[in-house]
Amino acid sequence: MNDLIWIAVVVSLGVTQALQVALLGAMNRARGPAEAAYVSILGTLAGLTLALAIRGLMGSRPALPAPFDHPALTGAVALASGTLLTLLMRGLPGGYALTGLTAVPYLLAASYLAPKIGVGLFLGALIAGQLGGGVILDHFGILGTATRPVDAIRVLGVSALLVGVVLVRGFR
Repeated sequence: MNDLIWIAVVVSLGVTQALQVALLGAMNRARGPAEAAYVSILGTLAGLTLALAIRGLMGSRPALPAPFDHPALTGAVALASGTLLTLLMRGLPGGYALTGLTAVPYLLAASYLAPKIGVGLFLGALIAGQLGGGVILDHFGILGTATRPVDAIRVLGVSALLVGVVLVRGFR
């Protein structure tokens, strides 16, 4: 039963990764591809360092070499990267900052769950979620994606990936 919960979590993360791709595309149209990637990476850095700083303040220091294990340093990096992200976002809708933050749960889950459920199962569930999320985003043309209505063939494609996840997991 635990595998099923973790698989559902990973499929959900795949959907957020589809959203990240759509956000990157929207930012690309506003600023360019390298600039969109830069904003995304800075958002990821801000989110991860904030998570480490909060964890450190709660008494669980990161298992990093000194001085990177100190909450004050990770907090300062979070503050600096968050400030830079805010400055870079000028002229863009604020929601575009989510592009980097969507990577944070993915990275945390990959490092925690892939060893638990297996890399193949993790990737299968992630890709199924990405494709399902992508099909939904395309159906509605969210964030300027090409509008492609959901049809039986696309549903069959997503279903085939979900069946693949079941087969990769096996029957245990």
